[in-house]
Amino acid sequence: MTMNELVQAAASGYPEQYVLLYWDAKRQCAVDKKAGDSLAKFIAWELYETFDPDTSDEEQVAVAIRVIRRAATDLQAVVGALERLAGSLN
Repeated sequence: MTMNELVQAAASGYPEQYVLLYWDAKRQCAVDKKAGDSLAKFIAWELYETFDPDTSDEEQVAVAIRVIRRAATDLQAVVGALERLAGSLN
């Protein structure tokens, strides 16, 4: 599996495929652009930094799932903290 294939799959699940704004398909690497979507940028970079071309396709996908799931869990914790703050303001 190539980085392009992995990033393309991830981008297909993101609104407007904005993850691709932070991806250089020709060089198969994440790029540091100011395109206005920090989460999409995070996804592109996280996939790029954790990709290991020497592992099987299954392992590459498993690692990608693991790191993005960890990020989603962290984001849910932030949402919970903000909801608790909102509740204390009422």
